[in-house]
Parts: sequence; structure tokens; C-alpha cells
Amino acid sequence: MTVVPTSPQSPISGGPLPQYGYGSDHTFDRLIQDNHFLFRVYTPKQRSPFFDTTEPYFVGQKYNEQFREAAERLRQPFTGQSVASTSSYADVAQHMDWTQRHMSPYISTTFSFAWAIWEATRRYRVGLKHDIEIAIIDARQLAGRAATALELLRKGSPNERHLDYWKWYRFALESQDVLVHGSIPSSAVLASVPLLNIMDKLPSYFLRQDTLVDKRASSSQFDILSWDTMDRKPSFRQFCQDMSDQFLHLPTEHRLRDATGSSVRLAMAFLRPWFHSVVVADFTEATETACSLAFIIAQWPAQWWSRDHVEMWDVIRSLVQAVGEEVRAKQKGEAFEEVRRLQGVVSELERVVQDYEEAEVASSVDPRNDMEAEVEGWAVVLPPSPPASIIECSMSETALVLAPPTVPAPPAASVSQVDQAVAAIPASESPDSNRSKTPTLIFAPTIVIHQEQQHFATETQPTPEPEPPHEEPQRHPKRRPHSLAETATCIVTGLLVGAFITLCIVNSQRRTLIYVT
Repeated sequence: MTVVPTSPQSPISGGPLPQYGYGSDHTFDRLIQDNHFLFRVYTPKQRSPFFDTTEPYFVGQKYNEQFREAAERLRQPFTGQSVASTSSYADVAQHMDWTQRHMSPYISTTFSFAWAIWEATRRYRVGLKHDIEIAIIDARQLAGRAATALELLRKGSPNERHLDYWKWYRFALESQDVLVHGSIPSSAVLASVPLLNIMDKLPSYFLRQDTLVDKRASSSQFDILSWDTMDRKPSFRQFCQDMSDQFLHLPTEHRLRDATGSSVRLAMAFLRPWFHSVVVADFTEATETACSLAFIIAQWPAQWWSRDHVEMWDVIRSLVQAVGEEVRAKQKGEAFEEVRRLQGVVSELERVVQDYEEAEVASSVDPRNDMEAEVEGWAVVLPPSPPASIIECSMSETALVLAPPTVPAPPAASVSQVDQAVAAIPASESPDSNRSKTPTLIFAPTIVIHQEQQHFATETQPTPEPEPPHEEPQRHPKRRPHSLAETATCIVTGLLVGAFITLCIVNSQRRTLIYVT
């Protein structure tokens, strides 16, 4: 028994829509099972600065500023019976009549990407508005709230049909018109692309063959198109026939190129913003959606030819996956670089804060002498190491020895010892009684502490003492620190006084020395 091989099937199970129209048995709910995209040609309006993704992206003209309806109602998904069963012929007639369209609750879309390009070009060339865009819509999210225009037009009886009924019917047939009731949510709009952004992404059968070599020679982007964009009475049916003939006249390798690489290129131009935002989070969804649109574009010029070249489906899928992997890798690399940049910014801020804190701490220390620090009203001076025998000080006839003369005390210990020295002062002696005495505490041969008189004077006197007229006004709130020369002078004076006292003690003629003194 000989098995007759079946013809290769399209990746779209039910088959794509033809170039022009569709059968009478096709309903919107059946068509969206294999045709997942709707296209809308429109002129965008400036959106409110408070617009967010929860608001509808497109709204029927009946629900504009003149005919308002609660935004919450438009945001809700359609529930209940479908629009095809609840709408009447009068509703669609009101939408098809240009003079009554401002009262229509419908929004016009189409299944045909080619009609969207053809119509957008016609509006750009004939009309006055040039900011034409094409929106790509996920048709599956509009189930129940949309219907084909032919479904609704067929509801009209011969007696109630408008005079332009057959004109409307031909238009709905050739454009594969779909009417969406109420609004189209923002989640259903995959992308919106300006017309000029896809002009150079069209397959070669849309372009004039004599300008393929050098497109820069043309003065306008529309001069490279193979159809007359300035025709006052254009025919979309004739446009479809011309594009198919031009495709079939190409060499076989050029046809395969347009059906694979050019189809993927145009699909990416339509889905570029959405694809870049989804490919990292959901790689499968992004690539499958791009493949579905590329399959529809590949079969549009000649469906019979595409069925005979089954290898093109694998090529399209491989190209989309390769593009998706490159885009995902690029975005991950950019994200990694951005993270590193932000980490550098944070580290720099931490360093600036640390430097600021160190500057605040160092602001109480004379920058000309790194060996001096101020601790709670006491000036800690680190002079050059004096002789080890000088380790005492005079404070109200009380000598305090706080550290061995041979072991220098660290700054932290000096602060603690300062507190101990302050606590050792008799409580009966007030700061006022000792104001004229400036005690000097020597913790080690390299640490000398001087109490500041100005600190006590500020606390005890309600008003500051007037400065002598010959002195310059104080520019800094801190007292001028003692210099190394002054410290050395104090040490030498102490040595001389100590030597004299020792001489008086050990000499037998102490009375004579005291008298002489």
C-alpha cells in the first residue's frame, strides 16, 4: 500500500487569512484562535501626565470628553454576552457613517498588517497629519467585546439597509475590519510604531526594484515604494494583486529571503518596544509572539508558495530565537554595568560622608599641628619628649602623677586621666577661685595638658569681657593653641625653679639664700 504524502501544513493550524476579505462563516471568536494580532491606524493624541496602564489605551468616540462614562466601567473586562450577539445593525451603521461616527461606541481595527501599512501611507500622503502610527494589539484579550464588521452588517434587513450599505460592506471585507466595543485596555496594546519607523523594514516586494541598490538617491522615503501613494482613488484589492505579482517575479532565493529574513525584520519593527521589555523576563513568550507575527507576514504575498517551502518555518524560528538571545544578553550586560555603576556611586557617597565626618572631627584640632587635640575644655599638647624627670604639675598645691615617666600614654587614656584629674580637684574650690591659675598636668614625658581659662570664664560670666583695643578681633571661636616655643619655655622655667629649690634645701646657708631671694 502506497502512502501518499500530505502537503506540508502552515504553522498556523487553521490557516492564515487571505489577502482580501474572508468567508461569511468566519466570526471574530474563531479567527482569533489562529490570528492573534489586530492593527489600528490612528493619529495619537497627547496623553494626560497622570495616565497609567490601568486606563484604557483606546476609547470609543462616544466615551470621549463630550460623552463621558465612568473610567472604572471601561477598565472592567467584558462580561456576559458577546458584542456580536447584543449589537444591532443600527449600531454598526452609526459607526460606518462618517457623519455619525462621533456617537459610535466602537473602535476600528483590522486583522491585515498590509492594509494597515497601505492605509497609513494613504493618510500620510493625502491627509494633513503626518504623525501616523500603527498599534499592534493582542486580539485574544478582546474576546467577547469585539466582532467583525461583516457580522454586524449582515444583521440588517433589506428594508433597513442604508444607501451606502454595499460600500460599507466592500470596505469591511477588503480591510478585514474588526469593531471593538467601548475601549481597548492598555494591557492588550503590545506596541505602537510610527509609520516612518517601518518604511525601511518592508520586504523587497513592497519596494521598487530599480531603487533597491541605492535608496539614498530618492528624495522621500515614499519614493521607494512600488505602488502609487498619491492615487486619489486607491484600491486595496489592486494593491494586493500587484504585491503578489511582484513577489512571484523575484528569483527563488530572493523570495526565500523575503519570506524569512525580511518577515522577521518587519515583525521585529512592529514589536520592537514590547519585545525588548519582555524578552528578559519571559523569553518564550517574546519569541513565540514574534514568530507568530513573522509567520503571518511570510504567508501574505503567496500562501501556496509558502506551503511548498516548509523549510522557511524553521528558518524563521531560528532567526527569532537568535535575535532574542542577542537582545537578552545585551540587556543583561547593560543591567550588570548599571549595577556596577550604582555600586560605585554608593561607594563614592560613603567615602564623601566618611571624609566629611573626619573633617568635622578634625575641625576642633589645629591643622598646623597634628599633635594637638581638644577634649572637653582641656588642651592636650604633644610636645617633643622632655626629660623623664619632669612628670609633676602644680594644681592648688597638689601634685598629680598620672602615668609613669617612661611610658607614653595613648590619647584615649589621656582623656580618661583628664577626667580623673578634674575629679581630684577639691569640691570647695570653685572655678572662680582658681581662674588665675592655669594648672598643667604632665601624664608622661610627651603629654602635657593645659586647662583653658576661657572655658570657665564663659560659664561664670553672663557677658563676655571686652577685648583690649590693641588686639585684633577673634576670628575663630577656639583659643589660639600654645606653640612649641611657649611649651619649651615653661619646661625650662620649671627646671630652673626646681634647681633653685633643691639648692635651698641641700645648702646649709638656706636662710641667707632665702633672704637674698
